[in-house]
Amino acid sequence: MKKEKQLEKNKQPFKIRFKENSSKFFEQTKKNSYVLKAMVKKNFKAQYRGSILGILWTVLNPLLNMIVLSFVFSNIFGRGIDHYPVYILCGTIIFNILRQITTQSLTCLVSNSGILKKTKVSYSVLPMSNTCTALVNFAFSFIAMLIVMLIVKQPFYWTILLTIVILPAIVMFSLGIGYFLASLYTFFRDIKHIYSVGLTLWQYLTPIFYTASAIGSGIAFKIINLNPMTVYVTAFRDVIKLGVVPSGMDFLIMYAWAFGMLAFGYLVFRLNRRKYILYI
Repeated sequence: MKKEKQLEKNKQPFKIRFKENSSKFFEQTKKNSYVLKAMVKKNFKAQYRGSILGILWTVLNPLLNMIVLSFVFSNIFGRGIDHYPVYILCGTIIFNILRQITTQSLTCLVSNSGILKKTKVSYSVLPMSNTCTALVNFAFSFIAMLIVMLIVKQPFYWTILLTIVILPAIVMFSLGIGYFLASLYTFFRDIKHIYSVGLTLWQYLTPIFYTASAIGSGIAFKIINLNPMTVYVTAFRDVIKLGVVPSGMDFLIMYAWAFGMLAFGYLVFRLNRRKYILYI
């Protein structure tokens, strides 16, 4: 009977299956909101356990990284870029959302195997908790960026408010990748090392320390323009540093990547959910 029902579901049009999976995603998130809060607290305690400064590191980390990167790259890529420290911070803050969500979600099922085996916690809550943790870290990093903007006398524009429009897109995009990686790592542990190298390459192919125009017009330039993170970083930098509103096409591209990756990642994650218990 179960197989027959599954076959019937698979024959349904994609739009209907997509709506059903979307509704289940939000229902599970709402149902497990208490567990989600507990997991976020657990993540923060684990992150700052034994640290004297504790949560202050969420502000100090981006500041210290910005100082190091500005010192290293200012003479190479920073020429002609006003308020270069803010330029770097805009890129690193956005890329760190991707880094934190994906790297923490990668091992979340295996590292929390004890909880998953003993309780009826929904598997999808774990990547969601990492996403919430990354959002809190973003908030503190954003404060650090505002401090730097005051120090270097970077003008403040009203477009900074558009951050609340750009942020959901990068979060959904990263969460989709997180779901996919969490599913893949459960069956293929070597992906952790492969993704680590790939993430480093991805970072250098994103215009964080340099401008895309400085690369020229070769293959690297084309890859950088096809890189979805280029759109997110550029849009965030435009509203923060330049006071420019991204075009409608930019928003369309950002949310197309966001919804597309979230749908793909969650679909893969959900299709394999019955197998996880056998491998974690």
